[in-house]
Amino acid sequence: MGVPYRRVMEALRFFLLFVTCTLLSYGLINLLSDKFLPADPYREPHGNAVKVVKLINTPSAQSLDGYVSRLQLFYLTGE
Repeated sequence: MGVPYRRVMEALRFFLLFVTCTLLSYGLINLLSDKFLPADPYREPHGNAVKVVKLINTPSAQSLDGYVSRLQLFYLTGE
């Protein structure tokens, strides 16, 4: 007893419809993400941007008090 022709065609039609809808939704998501997300989010800012963090780069050894206070501030504010 073989598989009916109609059942094979229904499965093939369902598969093609599923693949088509999947590709269309993927293309729509890509189109929307390209439109709304920045191209390079890590580029150097333009205009009146202000650098918020000042890194400590000194050749001499420092006490750990400054680092401990910064770490405590980080834990308190969560930023």
